[in-house]
Amino acid sequence: MADVGIRLSEAQQAIVDSPEKAIVVSAGAGSGKTEVVSHRIERILRDSSEEDFRILAVSYTVRAADALRSRLEKRLGGLHRRVDAETIHSFCLNLLRQFGTRIGLPADPEILTRDEDRIELLQYWLAERGQSYAGDLSSVLIELDSARAARRSTEYLDLWRDALESRGAVDYPAILDKALELLDSSWMRRHMRRTYGQVVVDEAQNLTPAQYAVLCSLIGVPDSNYIDAMLVGDERQSIVGFAGADPELMNRFEREYHARRFSLNENYRSARKIVEVAARVADRLAIKPSVDDTVEFAASGSVNFFEAEDEVKEGSFVADWVKRLIEQGIDEGAAAPGESRGVHPEEIAVMGRTAASLRFVKSALSERGIEWVEGSAEDDWLESQPARVVVALINFLSSPSHRSARRQLADAVDVTSESSDGPGDLLAKSASPEMQALLPLVDSHNVDEFFVRLRALDIKNIAWRSDLAQLEEAWSRFSDSTDEAGRTYSNFRAHITRHQRGDIQKPGVRVITIHKAQGREFKAVALVACNEGQIPDFRAREVEAVKAEMRAFYVALSRATRQILLTRAKTRMTNYGSRRTQPSQFLAIVRI
Repeated sequence: MADVGIRLSEAQQAIVDSPEKAIVVSAGAGSGKTEVVSHRIERILRDSSEEDFRILAVSYTVRAADALRSRLEKRLGGLHRRVDAETIHSFCLNLLRQFGTRIGLPADPEILTRDEDRIELLQYWLAERGQSYAGDLSSVLIELDSARAARRSTEYLDLWRDALESRGAVDYPAILDKALELLDSSWMRRHMRRTYGQVVVDEAQNLTPAQYAVLCSLIGVPDSNYIDAMLVGDERQSIVGFAGADPELMNRFEREYHARRFSLNENYRSARKIVEVAARVADRLAIKPSVDDTVEFAASGSVNFFEAEDEVKEGSFVADWVKRLIEQGIDEGAAAPGESRGVHPEEIAVMGRTAASLRFVKSALSERGIEWVEGSAEDDWLESQPARVVVALINFLSSPSHRSARRQLADAVDVTSESSDGPGDLLAKSASPEMQALLPLVDSHNVDEFFVRLRALDIKNIAWRSDLAQLEEAWSRFSDSTDEAGRTYSNFRAHITRHQRGDIQKPGVRVITIHKAQGREFKAVALVACNEGQIPDFRAREVEAVKAEMRAFYVALSRATRQILLTRAKTRMTNYGSRRTQPSQFLAIVRI
């Protein structure tokens, strides 16, 4: 297949070739910054093929880091091994695992990711000191997180640091704190300078003061022989201010390190028609569109709609659409002049609000011999409460001694838990017939028996049929690849996690939920199941919840660069049989 990229512009090439030690790149939406980052890394590595220094490429999300790593591997071959593509937290955590014992941490520190576990530790530590807190401790943790992100002091900060140290644990902000403590030592700074010859920071507008301090300590102080560095971002697109992000840090870096600033303003990514429909949704949400309305677009793009009689026919239509894209490329009228119309399968995404809405597409793709990779966020893999309780029950049975597993099950059932409660006790506490119906699962001797009993359940929930299909599919894949001895609750729970995460390295069309698509882009996107009850989700009853669903719709639209297909089925199979559907209210916004 022909190269599907766009040649670098003069402005982009100037950044790639720049010899300056410090660079700041202000990159507008769709300006090709990822291409610039990867080309610059490639140029530096090829120019230093006889040297052994490494390049640290810091991205804001795990997904972005994985995508950059994959892109460089394809482009550079063996040279990609000289690049560490990480998030700032994963880089710092690796430092702590390698060198944390030098500052008093255990070799494998416990990482507290759940607020419930942090609250439990804070309660215990307060009690040990003869103190108590009358209010909601989660608000204390929010303030502690905010203070550490901004590098300021606040009440309980020293106490919380002592509590973490007593447990040999870190939470996410403490990972940065401890890494900074390491990097402040002269021997570690020397080690970093021997290891890295370049640091590249993507999405730099989302840096917090704490992250900025870590990066500066890693790079070295201004007016010294610091590590070469490039910060890339768009100050106008900082969307995580609630987490302490400060877009002014890019300007600060420019001043302090006497960095040369470059600007990228041309839009290569977006197509006019796609920007227009996304802008209509953005207008309803009262948010600033991602692309200025004065920008001229080389590509026109296309937005199409399709209604099928049922979900099977919807899945078949979408699979045929995917097949045509792979074989024939994007529509001629959707491409920019001179742009290759070729499309790799990995540049096509089929999205749904929930994983259940994607099952007919997956079957249709498999029937046509089209490779696909799936991925979903934990909260949108299953729709019904009973199915979510099933997963929480599997987690509990995999680790019955863990308090966090008991708490997760209690939260899923929506009851309070006591330290002596078993899974049957928690289910029995609920007055819901759906929870009572799950009781036969508790005494299963193994996962095989668990699924035999699961199939026999009579659950009266409209989404149960599709959720059971999701669970069955996960179990089928697990059991086909695992011998009998390995079919444990623990291994199956780990499989579910991997199943949801997806494999970014694996070739194939991306079949993913909308929330799994955030921060990614594709040449062509199909959004299926555009029905009331599916998007917006049937659980979204309040105004703010519907608004959140509209944001998800906006995310789906804005992931496409050349083609969008919006589909729906006029009937849908539920646990109560076939039901007529109504078009999503969101379609009226974009279908004019």
